[in-house]
Amino acid sequence: SLAGLAPEAGLYACLFGGLVFWLFCSSRQTAITVTSAISLLVGASLAGIAPGDPLRHAALAACTALLVAAIAFVAYAVRAGSIVNFFSETVLIGFKCGVALFLSSTQLPKLFGFSGGHGGDFWSRMGHFFHGLPETNPASMVLGVVALLILLLGKTVLKHRPIALLVVLGGIVAARVMHLDQRGVALLGDVPQGLPVPTLPAVAWADVHRIMPLAMACFMLAAVETTAIGRMFAAKHGYRLGATQEFLAIGTANLTAGLGRGLPISGGMSQSLVNETAGARTPLSGLIAALITLVVVLFFTGLLRTLPQPVLAA
Repeated sequence: SLAGLAPEAGLYACLFGGLVFWLFCSSRQTAITVTSAISLLVGASLAGIAPGDPLRHAALAACTALLVAAIAFVAYAVRAGSIVNFFSETVLIGFKCGVALFLSSTQLPKLFGFSGGHGGDFWSRMGHFFHGLPETNPASMVLGVVALLILLLGKTVLKHRPIALLVVLGGIVAARVMHLDQRGVALLGDVPQGLPVPTLPAVAWADVHRIMPLAMACFMLAAVETTAIGRMFAAKHGYRLGATQEFLAIGTANLTAGLGRGLPISGGMSQSLVNETAGARTPLSGLIAALITLVVVLFFTGLLRTLPQPVLAA
């Protein structure tokens, strides 16, 4: 949603990226996934390049992942692992705060059950939200607020537990049992079942040049975030992290994600913390997660159809 892509794009990215990331990463607990920051960056950047054309948008997102892979391979080849030490922590914190604010402005309308604004900056989106409050759907608002409160509880009281997974499952069950669609609650909708045929995205060379700055930004975010997560776990569990080796893992994961019609991916902090708390001690846990995703893609995408949008917004 944040990247402006169909739901299956995230599944494909996590699946194909997860199948290879564990082979090359030096961190034993880092989980590869789609992240809010990179997804939002992809969505905002590609919206102006492929407006109103979902197929071209998806192709450009997949091509961006391939470019991220190419940049990561070059960084690995020149042993550039030390470059992550030169990124300002203050700038990164400011960027993440900006992402959080903009992210909230895009999701609040969904949380309250009315259509969100199309385009614009944080202030215009928040203005649309406040003007749309009279259109609030009560069922959507109650569901969204309850989901948000449970998630916040998981951040404060039940730390490092798969609360988000339980909230998603609870939302699906509630939608089916209470027929929330009949109460005006928007649902995720159909998600295609089965695997896509890996292929190169159909984009022109001119498009490659246009999205190169986006790919550079996605790589920098992926490199800093993945390395920071890995260093945290390495210090905690007493092993050595190879920052340059993480570039190779990022590259292979984004290569397969791009060929599999996904989007750029990176190590995810919250997912990695859940992975560690669950007892992960080797990168093999990433393969197991990818295989579970494979089972979902092959057999259980129908269950996702009734996932309420307010729950996703929360």
